Amino acid sequence: MLLWTDSTWKACGVSERDGVLVALSGGADSVALLLELYSLQKDRRISRLEAAHLHHGIRGTEADADAAFVRTLCERLSIPLTVDRIDVPALAEKDGISLELAARNARYAFLERVRTDRDLDCIALGHHRDDQAETVLLRLIRGSGTDGLSGMRVRANRLIRPLLFTGKDEILAYLEARGQDWCTDRTNFEADATRNRIRLNVLPVLESLNPAIRETLADTAAHTAEDADYLNALADRAAKECGTDREKLAALSRPVRLRVLKKLLPYTDYTHADLDRLDALLLNGQTGDTATLKNGVIAWLDFRRLRIGKTEPQPYRIAVPDCGSVRLPNGTLFAEPVETAVFPCPGSDAYVDADVLKGQVTARLPAPGDRFTPFGMRGTRLLSDYLTDRKVPRFDRSMPVLCDEAGIVFVAGYTVDERMRVTADSEHIVHYHYEED
Repeated sequence: MLLWTDSTWKACGVSERDGVLVALSGGADSVALLLELYSLQKDRRISRLEAAHLHHGIRGTEADADAAFVRTLCERLSIPLTVDRIDVPALAEKDGISLELAARNARYAFLERVRTDRDLDCIALGHHRDDQAETVLLRLIRGSGTDGLSGMRVRANRLIRPLLFTGKDEILAYLEARGQDWCTDRTNFEADATRNRIRLNVLPVLESLNPAIRETLADTAAHTAEDADYLNALADRAAKECGTDREKLAALSRPVRLRVLKKLLPYTDYTHADLDRLDALLLNGQTGDTATLKNGVIAWLDFRRLRIGKTEPQPYRIAVPDCGSVRLPNGTLFAEPVETAVFPCPGSDAYVDADVLKGQVTARLPAPGDRFTPFGMRGTRLLSDYLTDRKVPRFDRSMPVLCDEAGIVFVAGYTVDERMRVTADSEHIVHYHYEED
C-alpha cells in the first residue's frame, strides 16, 4: 500500500473477514481510496468490497457525468455499485437548513442504508489530512473544546478514514502514477460554504506563515484526541460513580465534570451556555434552585440530587397489573402479591391492602386538585400541599401517582393513602416498588 501505513490501517479496525463499502463520489480522494481497498481485497486483507454513489440533484449534467464515471470504474474492477438520487435542494428547503448540511445528512443516511442492506461491516470515507486541517480550523472558529478540536477520527463507529493522515498532494501523485483519472467538483472552488472559504482563503494565508500548516493542524488534532479520550474515560467512570449526586458531581474537576453533565442532558445539541448554566447551578445553587436550558428542559436541585427534565411532562394513564411490571415514562413499576408487609420501607415501596382496592389501578401524573389522606394522618390534604411541605420543587413533581376508582393509592417515592393501610386483619397484600430511571 502506498497511501496509508499499517498502523493507520490497524486503527481502522478492519479484519480479513470484514466487508467494506466505499463512499465513491468520483473525486480524486474516493477513487484513490477505492483502488487501494481493491488491492487489499486482492491480497485477501478484506473479504468484500462494494461502492455507493449518491447523486445530490445539484450540479445537473456534471453530476450525471460523475455517476456515469463511477459506473464505468466499478464495472472495470468488477466492484458492485449502488447508485441513488436525492433532491437535496428540496430537502434543504423542507428542513430549513443549508444545502451543505442537507447534502451531508442525505449522504450519510444513504451510505448507512446501503451498508445495512448489503450486509457490510463498515463505510470507508475519503477524508484526508487536508480535510482534517479544515475541520480543526472550522471547529476552532466555532469555539469547540477538546472533543471538537480532535477533528475526525480514523474510526468512528461504522465509519473508517484510512486516508486521514495522507496529504492531498500524495493522493494526486498516486493517481497520476497509475494513470487513473477522476472527476472534479467545481463547487469545491466556490467560496460560498464556510469550509470552502477556509480551504481557498484561510489556509493559503496560514501556509505563508507555516508551509506545513496542514500537517501541523492534523498532528494537533491527533494529540488533542489523545487528551480528549483520556478525559472521556475519566468521565465515563465518574458518571457511574456519581450518578446525579450533587455533592459527588460538584467535587469532580471541571474538565471531567462538564463531560459528565453532557451525559445527563436529554439532548446532544447542547451549547457552552447550557453547560455553564448547569455547572453554576451545581456549584452555587441551593435546594430548589433551577436553571432553564434549551428544548424546554429545566435543571433543578433537590436535597441530594441534580435533576434534569422537561418543564411540562406529557400526561399519561397506564394500567397497573396485579402482578408483574409496567414501564412508565420515567421508570418502572413492579407489583406482586405478598403474604406479609415489611416495615419500615423506603418511599419507593408500598404495601397496600388489596381487598380495599376499588377496580383497576392506574398510574398517572399528579393532577390539580388531587386530595388524599397521607399515611398516619387524619383528614384529607391537597397532594400539592403535601409535596410543598416536603420541599419538593414544582419541577420535580412528575412522580407516578397510583389510583383506583376511589382515589389515590400510592404516591411513588413518598407515601400511601391511609385507607390502604395494612393491618393484622389484611388477608391479601400487594407490594408496589418503583424504580426511577
